[in-house]
Amino acid sequence: MDTARLGVPLLVSDHDPALTARLAGQPWARLFPAGDPDALAAILDSLAAEPPERPGPGAPAAVGMATAAEQAAFLATTYTRLAEELR
Repeated sequence: MDTARLGVPLLVSDHDPALTARLAGQPWARLFPAGDPDALAAILDSLAAEPPERPGPGAPAAVGMATAAEQAAFLATTYTRLAEELR
C-alpha cells in the first residue's frame, strides 16, 4: 500500500489472486509468477531499460487503499470504542 501512496513503482508476485487482479494492467506495477526466480530476474534486468511509471494519485484507490480521511475516521472510531470499553 505504501508504494501506491508514496508513488513508488511496485514489483510483486502473483501469490494473492485478488491483489494480482487489482494490479494487472497498472503501468506502475510489475507482476511475476510466485516461486519463479527466473521471471523475477528478467523483470529486474529490464528495469534499467524500461523503468515503470510512478504511481499517480489514483493508485491508492486501484489497490483498495482507504483515503487519508477514511483512515483517520477508522482510527478515531477505534480509539473511541476502545476507550469506552476500558471504562
